[in-house]
Amino acid sequence: MAKPAKKVVPMVDPMEEEQKAYAAMLERVRGLKGYKAAAIMTFTGELLASDTVDANIDLDVVGTTFNDIFRSAHEASSKIGLEACQETVITTPEGFVIMRCSGFDAEIHFHLMVFLGVDGNPAMAKMELARLEPRVLEHLVG
Repeated sequence: MAKPAKKVVPMVDPMEEEQKAYAAMLERVRGLKGYKAAAIMTFTGELLASDTVDANIDLDVVGTTFNDIFRSAHEASSKIGLEACQETVITTPEGFVIMRCSGFDAEIHFHLMVFLGVDGNPAMAKMELARLEPRVLEHLVG
């Protein structure tokens, strides 16, 4: 009597699946006019996911720096009674950095960032980050 064939179950790398999920979330942001880069970070600056089309943007370094600026803005706005900021836009002669926070008291506190060239549309980027925020939260909680 022949033994039944063993069922082969492919190994699934949880980290690879995680990165695929984040990449899918960043896809719409990547379509923004003037898009250079985007990041999903913990509030302390740990990079959860990133995407860049500009070789000059190293999000491991630059993302952490901008995250520190954003955290300082949280503290400064709180100190003057305005509560922690939810969004910050930095405008430079060559583009924009838009940062959004899930909320200081959110179930999971995280930050979203998008970097645009001078031809980018920061208003559209802000709308896309607002759409992305609940998807990221659901993923992190889930």
